[in-house]
Amino acid sequence: MDTTQIRVRYAPSPTGSLHVGGVRTALFNWLFARKNNGTFVLRIEDTDLERSTEESVEQLKRSLRWIGLEWDEGPEIEGPHGPYRQTERFGLYREAAKKLLDSGVAYRDFATAEELAGFREKARAERRQPIYTGGTYREMDPEEALRMAESGEPYTVRMKTPREGKTVVEDMIRGPVTFDNANLEDFVIMKSTDTPTYNFAAAVDDAEMRISHVIRGDDHLSNTPRQILVYDSLGYELPAFAHVPQVLGPDKKKLSKRHGAASVEDFAEQGYLPEALFNYLALLGAGYAADEEIFSPDELAERFRVDRVSGNPAVFDEKKLTAINAVYLRRQSPEELALISAPMLAESGAATPEELQRDMPRLTAIMALLKDRLNRTTEIPESVGYFYGGELAYDPQEFEKQLGKEFVRETFPELLERLRSLPEWTEEAIEEAVRSLAAEREKGARHLIHPLRFAVTGRTVSAGLFETLALLGRERTLLRLEKAAEEMQRLPA
Repeated sequence: MDTTQIRVRYAPSPTGSLHVGGVRTALFNWLFARKNNGTFVLRIEDTDLERSTEESVEQLKRSLRWIGLEWDEGPEIEGPHGPYRQTERFGLYREAAKKLLDSGVAYRDFATAEELAGFREKARAERRQPIYTGGTYREMDPEEALRMAESGEPYTVRMKTPREGKTVVEDMIRGPVTFDNANLEDFVIMKSTDTPTYNFAAAVDDAEMRISHVIRGDDHLSNTPRQILVYDSLGYELPAFAHVPQVLGPDKKKLSKRHGAASVEDFAEQGYLPEALFNYLALLGAGYAADEEIFSPDELAERFRVDRVSGNPAVFDEKKLTAINAVYLRRQSPEELALISAPMLAESGAATPEELQRDMPRLTAIMALLKDRLNRTTEIPESVGYFYGGELAYDPQEFEKQLGKEFVRETFPELLERLRSLPEWTEEAIEEAVRSLAAEREKGARHLIHPLRFAVTGRTVSAGLFETLALLGRERTLLRLEKAAEEMQRLPA
């Protein structure tokens, strides 16, 4: 394959959601294309007519775009080598299959399902691999096979695999991988439904779309010698191959929903930003230095090298992803975070859409205060919610612990009065009122700060108390302090 023009492809089957392993493979293709000023092609391999759905096609496109992967050629973009859905390319596969039949490297196989089952059963009984080589149909006179086909006999089209020698896959990650041809069966290239199999359609498409580098999951490595045979038989030049190891969960089993999240949509729902997932997956098993973590897509592309991708499975580390996500959240402007937060707060019931829309500057200021404390966007309703609404429901045990001390009970009415009478509701004025009262009572300010925080937020940990009270506002703060003072009266003496 002429690699002066780098062309790579991501070719998912639309039979479900886009999972982490798949999106990492797509990322590696995208990074390789961008590094080499090449073309990133999206091809939809939808020949599995029973399992492929239009919903999955749309879901795949949404997921790729969400994480930041735009394709140069593919559905909706088109290009010189389309169409980019296999169901729209059946004529091409039938033409290629006819070429192989005419040249004698493929044949029509009329074996019935019962015959094939009997062959496999006999192989098991003889304790040998059920490597099917076509039986009498492989050597049947092509004219006789054509007459049978034209008379309506159902058949598949199979490749005549060589019975001797070896096929070597020159893998850019693993190095040479050798397969004995004797272990390759005469594989089907066209089903009895006159539709192509995966190995045939993928090889024809990669060649016709001028794909220079096939970078895909290592679950396809065993398919590669078959596809090489298709390439050679049709006179196509081979692309370079790179088979990327799979992504495992912490238990070293294939990553799935039981680990918490597996698809792109799962991670979006769990509060991860697309930039963070992009960054983390691009690093996962890609051979970057251990001290390198946060990169822009362009920086990742510049550093990416296929031959540095690890040949071992990558272990997904959600803690590392969360840490990277926290960095990206801190990099968001308060305005950007406010736009993210508003619909989440409305959906959670913490605030009404009208209230949020009416005072976006306040929400922006709240996010400026809290953004360094967030790890995922799903934490926003819980972290921000107490800035909205009126009275709080307190945990009784924590209330008594925080507000039941004698000093607090004696001082709280005076604290409430001083805050109520402040001429200006600013964090400086609030801080002065609290600290001066504590000093007058010869106590450290913390003896008032901690109870005050709990009374106005319902929690023992928050952002800076005085900034928090300023953003809560005088009315809401005093309402909560008055409620806390009432409840303090009911505490046991």
